[in-house]
Amino acid sequence: MVELNSIPQEVDNNDKWYLTRDKSRDYEEQTQREEALEYQNPIPSQVMTMELSWDRTMKCMRIFIEDIGTWYFTEVFGRAQVFSANDRTGKMEIRAIPVLEGEALYLYRDPDSVSHELVNKEEIEEVLRPTNNRICYFREDEPPCWRVRDERMPWTDDASRRYVSNYIGDIVMEWSQTDSIAHLFHKGQIILDKNKVAHFYDPELTKTIYSMDIKRG
Repeated sequence: MVELNSIPQEVDNNDKWYLTRDKSRDYEEQTQREEALEYQNPIPSQVMTMELSWDRTMKCMRIFIEDIGTWYFTEVFGRAQVFSANDRTGKMEIRAIPVLEGEALYLYRDPDSVSHELVNKEEIEEVLRPTNNRICYFREDEPPCWRVRDERMPWTDDASRRYVSNYIGDIVMEWSQTDSIAHLFHKGQIILDKNKVAHFYDPELTKTIYSMDIKRG
């Protein structure tokens, strides 16, 4: 059984890697490709750990499975374990059974996995309300980072956004072709701990969640 690593990424304020990286494509259009993807061989049907990210050349999402291959897709639905999200690369590490049907990727949770534990109350920074939570990599920030946004709040409302240090937990993922931008959505609740780690919970696995009135800081 693979255990989730809840330790946030260490941040070295003297490490200015983002100032020397290649920014020539940072403002490149992040819009979904209009051309159909070419045929891709089926993905091996088994539980696997993989990287998920946006491919700026292909203009769609991709998964990379070490020693096996890379697959591209234009929409995704399903459930997976999230182990981490890397600020330097904009890649998420997830574990699931991936199934590619046409241009849609379906994720099926590892049947032997256990649900993500609730954050201890004393370690909670904030319990976000159950809503349409968008998770995305904000490449244009200095340094780039991952964030969570409540899509039902006005875009200009600063309270709609939370900048986080990492993702972890049980994600219920959705991204439809009707959304032409590189957006992923978590159809469940999120708890932020004091290290700014976003913990994802699947409502089918975690029936009891803390009240939103729990807030620290």
